[in-house]
Amino acid sequence: MQLDRTRIIFLAIIGLTLVVICGALGYSFYNSQVNQPQATPIAASEQGSTTPSDSEPETPSVQLDSPEPIFGPNHDPTDGLPTYICGADSFGSYFTLQQMQMSGKDIEHGFHLGIVPFFLDDDPAYEVSEEQRTALLNSGQWNCLLTTLDSVALTSPGVITAIVDESAGADQLWARDADTINDLKNKRITFSRGSVGEYFVYYALSIAQLSPRADVTLVPQDGVAEAVEFFNSGQADVVSGWEPDIYDAESSGGLSLLSSNQLRIVMDVIVTSRQSISEDAELVQNFHDAWFDTLKAQVEDFDLAAEQIASWEHNDWSFVYPETASDDFKAWLESVAQADLGDNAFVMRDTRPLISRLEIARRVWAASDLSVPADDINDLINPGFVLRAAEQAGLQANGDPVNDTFSLSSRLDLTGVATSDAETLAVLPCRTFTFLPESTELTLESRRILDSCVVPTLSQSVGLFLRVQGSSAWPANEPPYTEDEIIEVAEGRAESVVDYLVTQGIDPARFIAEATLPPEERRNTDDPSLQRLDRFVELTLITAGR
Repeated sequence: MQLDRTRIIFLAIIGLTLVVICGALGYSFYNSQVNQPQATPIAASEQGSTTPSDSEPETPSVQLDSPEPIFGPNHDPTDGLPTYICGADSFGSYFTLQQMQMSGKDIEHGFHLGIVPFFLDDDPAYEVSEEQRTALLNSGQWNCLLTTLDSVALTSPGVITAIVDESAGADQLWARDADTINDLKNKRITFSRGSVGEYFVYYALSIAQLSPRADVTLVPQDGVAEAVEFFNSGQADVVSGWEPDIYDAESSGGLSLLSSNQLRIVMDVIVTSRQSISEDAELVQNFHDAWFDTLKAQVEDFDLAAEQIASWEHNDWSFVYPETASDDFKAWLESVAQADLGDNAFVMRDTRPLISRLEIARRVWAASDLSVPADDINDLINPGFVLRAAEQAGLQANGDPVNDTFSLSSRLDLTGVATSDAETLAVLPCRTFTFLPESTELTLESRRILDSCVVPTLSQSVGLFLRVQGSSAWPANEPPYTEDEIIEVAEGRAESVVDYLVTQGIDPARFIAEATLPPEERRNTDDPSLQRLDRFVELTLITAGR
């Protein structure tokens, strides 16, 4: 009987345990179903607000509706050819797209080019914001976007597959009561929000190490025309923009302070969607072949190319008119150094300078408190399409672009440039460098300062020179040091800075090395604090006329 009772108790315990376990499992399942987020439709405007992984660029919340692309006169949607959609601003070197359509080069290469022209003829349908451009390319709705390299660095919307040009004067900074970049301190600066004009401001401020948040007042506008109008109304002291709108700043007393002809930091590129590359690389190659074929035709028969661009119509958008087509188109291209197939091939065979520009752009954006992607910059360049195009002899142009000063593929001859009437553009904030004891040799720390303060600017500004003025203290001595002895040390320090910068790839013709003596009251002194005042190398960016 005792055994039966024990067995009953044991079985009861087992049964109770099972009930508890089943209850717990049931509750857990019920709770998970109640609290699990329900699947709901996500509007296109919400899709870009999700947090991407490090390998995917962040896309702002925008409406993913693209304006209708414009096709060429020979477009036949029933002929079986694929379409290739590209978005682009009204900008001279971008008009290769219009020329491609009107000449039929797209059809020759096996596709129909569709162009989405931004802000076309004041049509609201084509008012495409910077954020929407990025989102449409990133989503794969567009095959390509013509934009600036700094924009790619900021948003990573796709992959750079070719270079269009290098701005050589088209982008400018105008100001009132400012003779140098250093004078921008405490100024109100206006620009087109999210554009290359904003980047141009940040880069200029970085040269003088002025903070965009603490040292100036930023007043962004919706477009460059609005920014110039804001400047002309007296609500800003400085305006950043591009041709032709920027020239209207002269009407209110504005003067050109800086242009991309001196500071070659603005580069236009073809950015291709990742989806296009992965899903139809052959079509992407056909587009690039057509691009360089069209450029070849442009160089070899400029008047015909201009005529074709004018015949695309929308002339008040392109500013290329039938009766003055060649002159109008040439005016666009004089301030941009177009990159032909040879230039592209040179850069794409060694992408390190291009990668360096992307890295610099990200540092500038980040220093301006903007969030930059965490992806690998090396993944933002695909040189293959250019290199395969370069293998085709028939795509090589017999001639040069209107402005043949693309700087990444050539060394400009500066030896004949006169600097006697040079103007100061900026005094660089780095001026104190340490040298090895009893030597004019720079220390490792001083080299690092030059790498960050000087090299990035000089490497991207072929139109600028650097005045390097060395100075040395004049310590007390018996017998006293002579002027020649002090000057010798000062010159040695200036030359050390120049020599190091030359090893970093800067043309020796771009330096003016000088030496200066301490003022009379600080000569033959034993005071270490006074001696420190004269141990420096002052670096001044100068231009041979603005």
